[in-house]
Formats: sequence, structure tokens, C-alpha cells
Amino acid sequence: MAESALKLENVKKTYGKLVKTEVLHGLNFTIDKGSFTAIIGQSGSGKSTLLNIIGTLDKPTEGTVKILGTRTDTMDKNALALLRNKTIGFVFQHHYLLPEFTAMENILMPHRITHGKIDVETKAYAEELIGLMSLDKVKNNPANEMSGGQQQRVAIARALINRPEIILADEPTGSLDSETTDNIYALLREVNQRYGTTFVVITHDQEVAQKADRIIELKDGNITLDVVPKTKED
Repeated sequence: MAESALKLENVKKTYGKLVKTEVLHGLNFTIDKGSFTAIIGQSGSGKSTLLNIIGTLDKPTEGTVKILGTRTDTMDKNALALLRNKTIGFVFQHHYLLPEFTAMENILMPHRITHGKIDVETKAYAEELIGLMSLDKVKNNPANEMSGGQQQRVAIARALINRPEIILADEPTGSLDSETTDNIYALLREVNQRYGTTFVVITHDQEVAQKADRIIELKDGNITLDVVPKTKED
């Protein structure tokens, strides 16, 4: 049996005190280590709320959440921050790079914040990521002197620099053209296969979702579909 990266049991999320709105209605699923899962659904389906709970940025109102076997819904904020920094990397639709810093400096920033000094091994790993992301020619360019696709590739490398076991991506190609989208997802899959990193990707793009190992669809806070794409069954 495969080890689980994430496990949710009866996860519910309710907002409001006087007027309560339940956004997630008792979700149950397990995501295996090293897998690539797409979570799809219309706006308002609960995708981002779910991703925030998985990423320990929010807590469920009810239910349990486990990351690599550790229960997170009962942790305090300091313990969550330590777990998050060690275990999870985030990639968003907007790259949130620091414009005055170079690609290399942006990539190294999470390690510098967590550990301070950049050692030889980390610098070598950053160079490896730059090569993987085809950023060699722009690694010394300020972030605002790169294309949208290059900026997003820097953001992916930045998410990987602390060697997280799980990457959570929220519409990572939502603002990119179709060709760049295909290139970015090819890179995500290569990272998944090369390093065994677990990916959970929120996307509205059905073509992107079909490239995943598994598709989970949310509608009105419920799981309405949990399948292996046909291309993976063939």
C-alpha cells in the first residue's frame, strides 16, 4: 500500500457566526506520496478553501487533516509554521517575485529566510533548478526583466529550493497563454517524476487536469468526481 502524503477525514469548513455558511461538507480522501492530483471545479466550489486547509493556512471547522502522517488540525500556529516551511511549497497564479531581486536571488530567498546562510550544496541545487527550468540566460536578470513564463518558472524553482515533499499549486498557469501553460505543466511533471514530489494542483483547465494521475472535482463543497483520467488508464 502506498504511503499517504495527505489524508482528510470528514473535513468541514464553516464561515460566519450569526449567519453560518458551510463551504466544505465532510470531505474524505487520501493522496499518495509522489502522485500528481488535479482538483477542479467552478468558482465558489470550495477549491481554494480546501487548498488553504491542506496547506495549513487555515483549519477545518470539523474533521481531521494529516500531512505525512502528522495531524495538523490540532497544531498551534508555531508548529504549523515549522511544518509548512519544512514540508510544503506553494505556487500561485501570481508569482509574487521580488522585482528588485534577480531570478537566482528570488529562488534562494526561502532558504535564506529559513536558514540564513546559503551553503555550497544549496547554491548547487539552485543552479540545478535553474537548468531544469531553462532559466540559465536570465538567472541574473531582475524579476521585472523576464517574461511571464520565465517568472512563473522562477516561482516554481523557488517553491522547490527547500526540497518540500509536497507542492500545492493554485491555478499556476491561469494568466499564461496555452503554449506556456503546456511548457509549465511539462516542467511540473518532470519535477514530480525526477524528485518524487507530491503535487496537488488546482486548475479550471480540463486539458491540464487530464494530464494528472487523478482528478478530484468539487461542486458546492462536495466531491462529485474522483477518477483516473482515461489517458492514464490506457
